[in-house]
Amino acid sequence: MPTAGSLALAGAVTTDRDPLLRAVLRSLEDWYGRWRRAGGDPAVSGLQETYAAGCATLGRTVRAELPGDRSIVGEAVAVDGDGRLVLATGEGVQEPVGAGDIVHLRAV
Repeated sequence: MPTAGSLALAGAVTTDRDPLLRAVLRSLEDWYGRWRRAGGDPAVSGLQETYAAGCATLGRTVRAELPGDRSIVGEAVAVDGDGRLVLATGEGVQEPVGAGDIVHLRAV
């Protein structure tokens, strides 16, 4: 598949699943501990900021295809405290999107 990725293509030191799974679980344990210590607050725990820093969608123009055959086009500007993607529309409205398909649009 031409768009497929892999750890080997990304230059990983190892592709052995055991150390990879252990590292993922250690990271999950660390983030879960931070989240619990922050009383479930994504901003205080650092989860919200860290997620946003690695989110390839932020800063891009997208179309959110929503339930009920509705769609919104706008720039993805933030991820809110509830994990919703916030879109700034051409009308100047910021709309949080909690459920739907996000399609990255190319600049014309």
